[in-house]
Amino acid sequence: MNKKNNHRFRETEIRMQTAMLEIMKNTELKKITVKKICEKAGVNRSTFYAHFIDIYDMLDKMQIELRKELLESYKDTGKYTVFSQESFIFFLKHIKKHKYFYKINLSTRNTFPIQDGYEEVLNIIKSRCEKHGINNEEEILYYFIYFQAGFTMILKHWVDTDCIASEEEIAAIIKKCIPNIFTEI
Repeated sequence: MNKKNNHRFRETEIRMQTAMLEIMKNTELKKITVKKICEKAGVNRSTFYAHFIDIYDMLDKMQIELRKELLESYKDTGKYTVFSQESFIFFLKHIKKHKYFYKINLSTRNTFPIQDGYEEVLNIIKSRCEKHGINNEEEILYYFIYFQAGFTMILKHWVDTDCIASEEEIAAIIKKCIPNIFTEI
């Protein structure tokens, strides 16, 4: 029996996610079907539904996996200061590598703040706000929303324009846009 944690189950899931990424390159999200994903991945519909509730569940799981990949790669480097231009370049390279996924993911984004998976950033912003005498939780949340919304919309525009500008150019823009209290240590 194919259990959720066994190797074959995981390989099948990766194959379906890879198929989804390939389809995303040339197809709008609303035109992507489970049937297309299954055909591309060489699996049947019941296999798809053994892994995912629907396409949106698949996207959510893919986002979690990509976030893990990104966070693990940051840990592996250990050399970037948070909110530094170098850390933004590193992040932007990850976004560009998976731009088709992020183009769809960012186009469906409609709520702020997104705290799930971003607790570390919220804690850093909170710590830096507190160092500047900002202790009100609600006010700190506004700073977090400001950073996240601005950052997200810059990313959205960048992937919508097929990442034409270099990672260095976008990192410099982001660096200029964020408040000094975020970058001061």
